[in-house]
Parts: sequence; C-alpha cells; structure tokens
Amino acid sequence: MKKYFFMFITTLLFASLLLAHGGHKHKTIMGTVQSIDASHIDLTTKSGKRLSVPLSKDTMFMRGDAMISAVEVVAGTRVVIMLGEDDKTAAHVKLGPAKKK
Repeated sequence: MKKYFFMFITTLLFASLLLAHGGHKHKTIMGTVQSIDASHIDLTTKSGKRLSVPLSKDTMFMRGDAMISAVEVVAGTRVVIMLGEDDKTAAHVKLGPAKKK
C-alpha cells in the first residue's frame, strides 16, 4: 500500500512541475524590420501593419541557432519576435539562417 501511495504522490508532484508554466502561450510577431535602435524595433507585418516592439537589455538576437549582435539586424531583414512574459517586450528576435554565398 505504501508503494502505491508513494507512486501517487510522485505522479502528482511531477504533473504539477510540468504544468507550472501552463496556460501562458508566448506571442510571436513576424515582419520586416523598418528600423532598430537600443530601445525598440519597428517592423511591418505581412498584412501591412506597422508595429514598434520595445527591446530590453535581456533581449536575445539569434540567426538560426547562433547568438548574434543587435547591429546585425538591419532594415529590410525579416524577423520573428517572441514576446516576453509581459507580452509587450521582445524576449527573442530571430533571423533566418545566413544566405549561402
């Protein structure tokens, strides 16, 4: 009986850990960069909507799986932005892989 009780408690513990971040879906925005500076990135979505997304000191910039510097993000670049917990500030700015020469 103790064995089943232990298994039951263990199952509940692991289930609660797995669901700890449940219910929050990170929003993503895709578009073409119009301009970027230290505080925000301006882009135009495929539907033509213009957006300004705040950046933070913790915003990560990536090309494929590699970290890059924000200076590599220039006007005309297509990006996917994953918003942070506040659904306003960019947590990740992802660029496609570098073009092959």
